[in-house]
Amino acid sequence: EILQTLLNLAEFMEHDGVDGGLPIGISVLANLALKCRAYAKALHYKEREHNAGSGGTCVEALISINKKLDLPEAALGVLKAAQHELERSRIARGWKSLSYSSVAGGNHHGYIPQVFHQNNYQIEPSMAHRFFTSEGDIFSTEPSWGGVEVQESWLAKLGSWSEALAMYERKLAQCPDDAEAILGCMHCLDARGEWRRVLEIAAKSWDALEGEGNSHGESHGSSAKKSGAIVTRSHRKALKFCAQAAWRLGQWDELETYAATLVRGSRVGQVPGGTVGNTGIRDGGLPRIDFDGAFYSSVLHIHRKEWSYAADYIDAARRSMDSRFTALMSESYKRAYPSMVTAQTLAEMEEIIAYRKLEGRAKTGAHGEARRRLLAVWRKRLAGCRVDAEVHSSILAVRSLILGPTDEVEATITLSALSRQAKCFKLAERILCDPLAELGADLNGPVFGFNLPSDLGLGLHNNVGSLGANIDRLVTGEADVFMPHYGEMHKRYSHKLVQVAGGLERLNIQHRLYYTYIKHLWASVNRDEAMNRLARLSDVVDLVANCEQIQNDFLRVDCWLKLGYWKVEQSSPPGTPLSESLQAEVLTAYKRATASNSKEYKAWHAWALMNFRLAQQSHEILSQRGEGTAMSGMSTGSIQRNSNVSKKNLRNHVIAAVQGFVKAISLGTKRWSASVQQDMLNFLTCLFKYGELPEVATTINEGLVSVTIEAWLGVLPQLLARIHIKSPAIRSTLHPLLIRLGVKHPQALMYPLSVLLKSPVLERKVAAESLMNSLKAQSNDLVEEALMVSSELIRVAILWLELWHEGLEDASRLYFGEGNVSGMLDVLLPLHEVLEKGPSTRREQDFVKSFGRDLFDAHAFLKEYVRITTINGGNILTQGGFQPESSGHSGVSSSSRQSAEAEAALNQAWDLYYTVFRRINKQLPGLTTLELSHCSPALLRAHSLELGVPGSYRVDGSYVKIEKFNPNVQVITSKQRPRKIILRGSDGKDYVFLLKGHEDLRQDERVMQLFGLVNALLAKDRRTNKQDLNIQRYAIAPLSHDAGVVGWVPHCDTLHSLIRDYRESKKVLLNTENREMMKMAPDYDLLTVMQKVEVFEAALQRTVGKGNDLYEVLWIKSSNSEEWLERRTKYTRSLAVMSITGYILGLGDRHPSNLMLDQISGRVLHIDFGDCFEVAMHREKYPETIPFRLTRMLINAMEVSGIEGSYRSTCERTMGVLRDNRDSLVAMLEAFVYDPLISWRLLGEASGEAIVEQANPVPGTAPSREDMTQPNNLDNIQTLNNESTLNMPTGNGEGEENVSISLAQSHSMLHGPITEGQDEDGGDDEEEGASDRINETNCEAIDERKGAGHASYVRRALGIVGGEDHGAAVTVQPMSDPQILPGNGGVTTNRTIQSSHTRSLQMYSHIQSMAANLSASSRIASITGGDAERVAAEGSVARSRRNKSVKQRVLSLLDGEEKAANEEALNEKALKVIRRVQDKLTGTDFPGPDGMAEPLHVPDQVQRLIVQATSSENLCQLFIGWCAFW
Repeated sequence: EILQTLLNLAEFMEHDGVDGGLPIGISVLANLALKCRAYAKALHYKEREHNAGSGGTCVEALISINKKLDLPEAALGVLKAAQHELERSRIARGWKSLSYSSVAGGNHHGYIPQVFHQNNYQIEPSMAHRFFTSEGDIFSTEPSWGGVEVQESWLAKLGSWSEALAMYERKLAQCPDDAEAILGCMHCLDARGEWRRVLEIAAKSWDALEGEGNSHGESHGSSAKKSGAIVTRSHRKALKFCAQAAWRLGQWDELETYAATLVRGSRVGQVPGGTVGNTGIRDGGLPRIDFDGAFYSSVLHIHRKEWSYAADYIDAARRSMDSRFTALMSESYKRAYPSMVTAQTLAEMEEIIAYRKLEGRAKTGAHGEARRRLLAVWRKRLAGCRVDAEVHSSILAVRSLILGPTDEVEATITLSALSRQAKCFKLAERILCDPLAELGADLNGPVFGFNLPSDLGLGLHNNVGSLGANIDRLVTGEADVFMPHYGEMHKRYSHKLVQVAGGLERLNIQHRLYYTYIKHLWASVNRDEAMNRLARLSDVVDLVANCEQIQNDFLRVDCWLKLGYWKVEQSSPPGTPLSESLQAEVLTAYKRATASNSKEYKAWHAWALMNFRLAQQSHEILSQRGEGTAMSGMSTGSIQRNSNVSKKNLRNHVIAAVQGFVKAISLGTKRWSASVQQDMLNFLTCLFKYGELPEVATTINEGLVSVTIEAWLGVLPQLLARIHIKSPAIRSTLHPLLIRLGVKHPQALMYPLSVLLKSPVLERKVAAESLMNSLKAQSNDLVEEALMVSSELIRVAILWLELWHEGLEDASRLYFGEGNVSGMLDVLLPLHEVLEKGPSTRREQDFVKSFGRDLFDAHAFLKEYVRITTINGGNILTQGGFQPESSGHSGVSSSSRQSAEAEAALNQAWDLYYTVFRRINKQLPGLTTLELSHCSPALLRAHSLELGVPGSYRVDGSYVKIEKFNPNVQVITSKQRPRKIILRGSDGKDYVFLLKGHEDLRQDERVMQLFGLVNALLAKDRRTNKQDLNIQRYAIAPLSHDAGVVGWVPHCDTLHSLIRDYRESKKVLLNTENREMMKMAPDYDLLTVMQKVEVFEAALQRTVGKGNDLYEVLWIKSSNSEEWLERRTKYTRSLAVMSITGYILGLGDRHPSNLMLDQISGRVLHIDFGDCFEVAMHREKYPETIPFRLTRMLINAMEVSGIEGSYRSTCERTMGVLRDNRDSLVAMLEAFVYDPLISWRLLGEASGEAIVEQANPVPGTAPSREDMTQPNNLDNIQTLNNESTLNMPTGNGEGEENVSISLAQSHSMLHGPITEGQDEDGGDDEEEGASDRINETNCEAIDERKGAGHASYVRRALGIVGGEDHGAAVTVQPMSDPQILPGNGGVTTNRTIQSSHTRSLQMYSHIQSMAANLSASSRIASITGGDAERVAAEGSVARSRRNKSVKQRVLSLLDGEEKAANEEALNEKALKVIRRVQDKLTGTDFPGPDGMAEPLHVPDQVQRLIVQATSSENLCQLFIGWCAFW
């Protein structure tokens, strides 16, 4: 207790930040913690000791502690990291002299050169050590690892039995008398189940084990005494292994000898005759019997039916484990679990004794009921045990004392599978072969399909030739011709097989064990043999099931399904077409599976999936021949162009797939939830892609009747996304389905339909209105409530202030930047229409009072412009509407007079808009709280609604109703100003949401749907279900295309805020890495890649703390070591799961404010899913060339082994699960990319380039709006036309001469301060900009977007207006009416037009500057030290959701040829995205120089991804706001 108190005190002082803590060394604390069995504390101190420079001496202790903590992956990671460190040390010694001389060579170009670079493809980043611990300390790892070698014991402790055995055998070959090597070999062989070899080694090595103490030639008494102790320990270990081997082999006489020796403590061969029980359990002078001796003695006496002696030894074994068991239970149940299993085996031995006594007293057969009860209890108990091979093996070994090979078949099969999963292939094989041998089974006999008479006509190979030409008959149900027809001959042979096996039950058991043995062969890479044996077994099982009339034979189904699956996997790599013969074989196997059991979900799922794949294959072939159809549907004309065979083949496969999917969906249970969702998505693909085919439409409508309506809730977003589809056949299926769904589950449709009602696409809006009207007949009050709540929440999310601020910014960009007057009017006129309807809230009334007059006047000028432009049949310009260049002459014509009048009207309108914008821009930063009484009285009055809380609706129809809204709304002071709203539910609980405007959350909603699928896959897979692997999700409910609510995730902080707070507490600058980089290379962006790498790595090494900030945060925020360990484990695993899932999804923009940490669990939570499908990877400027975020802070916060522990293991397991279920994921993502509401994002920057081409057909004209916002296009302003000039009046404004200024020449003027004249109140309207500190909370990160720059050629050109001085301010004077000269008919002069254009450019620049400063990211500003102007100049890396929404609206309004071209581009991009996803899920995502890629195994694929993610070459080129140095 004193030691425990001392350790708690040391831990408390370390948490409390006491300098130095207790005056006790770390190694001493670690050893004390081990002595107290406080393993979490011991791990913490050992890791500290390791990081302090004692790495080599801590490895074995770290491995042992992690094993005791039940963290085998972390223990294995320590070994791998140690191997890498040893390799580093060897390389370091070879490079040491060269590196020292190189570093002494001097400093060049302001950065430190580094000769030695880590080869990421060979040596991986491992423990907390780095080569450069400081500027002058090179290769500091060498002293720590000098003389250290990988030990065999390390491998044995990790369960790497094969590798450890090989090392022990080599050691034993060199020194046959090495006791440590002998024991090591025995231990490894015991774990591998090679018990006969254990006894062979023991028989040859007893003398060596007994005489090991004299092998060193020691003569002193103390040494001899010490050696004697060593001999005793070695001898007892060997006896334990021998006793275990003798028991498992059934050699009871040998077990008696070894058990007696363990009990008495005497040498082998010195035991007197007679049984152990003759002298009692305490004879031999031992005060207490060793556990192993007591345990094996009890096993022996149970076998000999000596019940009293067995009971005594069981009691002795229980007493011997008492102290250890009690100590471990006081620590935690998890730590004591192995001892708990041992206690359970002792209890079951007592149950065996009780049953055997009952069996002896009862009459023949009377004990049968007791046996059944005992077996039932044991099965239930085993089902509750941990799914682990060692646990199951120890329990089943004890039960084998009473059970035979036919009693616990399921447990035997499970144990074999667990052993195979643990890579113990020999043990897995033995577990299956031993009971088969006891049953007298011949693995090459007729029972398993060998030597069958040829006249039976079994096997697929007998029908391959005919099947190849008759696949259509097989698919359409005419398969009886190709199935075997069983007659009397088959029945006689079946009866013979049953007789040979000893009965039908024994035959079934043999088949089940043999089927598992075949799967073992497949897993151990004996695939040809496994395929051959499975084909033969399938025939025999099918024969017996038919002739013996076995109903619902699941083994029969499994055999045919596995046979078909293996044929595809072995003969046709993913993504390649299936040959006709292979199609025939696989379809036949699946057809026979469905015929074997018509109620088996797996059979129909496989059948449907294969036909769906073949339909897609046929469709692709027809498309390549010019006979195919578009993804949106198949036209009748296109079908008619096909040949009869192709049309029939495609149609039959689609119909068979639809029928199979319907059957599978109706049979699916919760166990198959992930696969059922795949079936639903594929069914919808058939509907939307082939639904116009009459036969397919009929089949789909017939199938819908048999599917429960609740099943469609899982794919509701996909159904609603196609609500506007034009095909009458598809609409006639889709709309009735949605109406049925709405009648049964109206709550599920309310929020999604309210989004569609606000769609800018007319067809989608009309279809939604039609559906909503049909729902009103059933739930009128609910519909009205949903529409009210949705519209009012949008009103709160986007106030009129923000609506006009955003609208004027967009309109200025469209008009001044693109010359698109029509687009400008499309933005402004709807805003004026809203304004003219009048205010409905207090805040809207205040807005009208402040800005109404100016806006009404501006609206009048817009109307005047439209009147003048269209009076003579003219058109509103979509490009060239604003030309900053003058014509260079003063001639005036009638058309130019009309144009001047129209432009004067626009200038006057923009004079007013500019004034309004400035005043709004000043008011928005003060918007911190809202009251519903002022901004939405309707919500304040809403009480006891029927409408449910967003995200609360469940499939069973349960949901939480909205009781009321909290009257106070908090405005988060981040870039997009989201609102924190609180809803009181009908259950009395408060539900917190983040109400977000200016963002499209529909893609985030789909990503949450994908995460749900991934969680289901991880939960059902045996490799991952016991590790609590899942992605944390939260509710997302879009309200419109630019607003929605996000579920508030409590007690979470962004990584950015955690690091910021930690560094503030340590008085370390937040941007210290960036400052170091700028010190070494102020012109960092102009450096070559290699130079950037050197500067980047040198800056990391100079950082205080070496990037351990997050590690320290996890430690400080945990109350004790146990809590810290639990959080760190969940942190590491959750990070790994999301790394792999994000890679498959192509998720980008993973900066520190898009990753959050749950303070309670330690899990990593990702937010902001705007950049998917590798959009961020294909930027021209600052492309994200990394697959996921894996920076040094994230690595250092893991175990001491870094990525080599739980992270790598979890990555590999997750990737394995996702690859094994690639069909489900591809189905989900395919629905994702073809979703009309989402797919427009796939065009990415290509659409922006298209807009540039359309808006700027003439070189030298203004760049497009997208050109203003895209970071990769900022420099393209110069490359559009290097000779382009901007005609501007001279700086003094005198004369009519124009000065041609090259855009490139004005680039240096970009950073000049921009101010404006005094406003009408006489006050200075100077903006405070992005350097102001904006408070960050956890929700600030949810809507954080990188960058805020709107730098353009306009601002570059404005650099010359203020004169030669680069620092001169550009002054924007208030615009006034153009000067109309008398005698010119009211026409402005050329000089006046030029002056007006100059003022317009200045005004536009200031609008963009004010908007950029208002929305500037505080995160980026803090990283750049307040130099947000530099970041703005570089441009925004990730476009804001608002800009994406604008693009969507533009694309949605296209029609005619433009729309067709846009759809074609989307289809092409979608196909590329799906192929890329398929490559990732098949391991072919790393093509070689020839463009071809060999499939990688999961570990190799994960290794390449980690190399990319940690490559300094990739990290050093990322956008500064990504914080690669963290």
